[in-house]
Amino acid sequence: MSALTKSDFTDIFGMLQDDSGSSKQQEDFPMLPHLADLVSYSIQKVVGFAKAIPGFRELAADDQISLLKSSAIEIIMLRSNQSFTLDDMSWNCGNDDFKYNISDVTKAGHSLELLEPLIKFQIGLKNLNLHEAEHVLLMAVCILSPDRPGVLDRAQVERIQDGLSETLQSYIRAKHPPPGNRLLYPKMIQKLTDLRSLSEEHSKQFQSLSFNPEHITQLTPLVLEVFGNDVDQ
Repeated sequence: MSALTKSDFTDIFGMLQDDSGSSKQQEDFPMLPHLADLVSYSIQKVVGFAKAIPGFRELAADDQISLLKSSAIEIIMLRSNQSFTLDDMSWNCGNDDFKYNISDVTKAGHSLELLEPLIKFQIGLKNLNLHEAEHVLLMAVCILSPDRPGVLDRAQVERIQDGLSETLQSYIRAKHPPPGNRLLYPKMIQKLTDLRSLSEEHSKQFQSLSFNPEHITQLTPLVLEVFGNDVDQ
């Protein structure tokens, strides 16, 4: 797969602006209910995944909730990379009935301020060619971040995260021969930093979306519970 050039991005996002500008101005988001259901399902998967992380369920319930709420969108973005295809930069969730492109996400109320860096993130992560085990461990490290808002027992969360990080680094050393393994771990950690920026932009756009009562009624209770909390932070 050849690297995408700057002109590739210009063409893709230029076409997107042409196709979606009028509907954005009219605040008509026909994909919002469908993607809200999809995100609700993804949140449930995130919760199930977190409960399987060694040590997570030993944390106080309030800390579990704080970690889940603040990391949910980041884990959804990480998980979605497994279904992301570089050929047409879309997410293929099984078949053509569940294939989503950038335009679909704009029709759910998100703008290029989120989507352009999100696509660049997806491409960069895909190009790391992570093993499934590395992808899983990266998600676990992401969830168990002691600096999440509302976390009380930061020391315990940090201990769990340190153990996960050590396991990830050991796996990389064992499964990725040098010199390819030398920079893989720091590149993966940089992706977590990128996710924080994406999460902040998502929170801004969710807040803007939630100001419209008509849009609120199209969101699921779980989406409102998890991401509505971001609005207050």
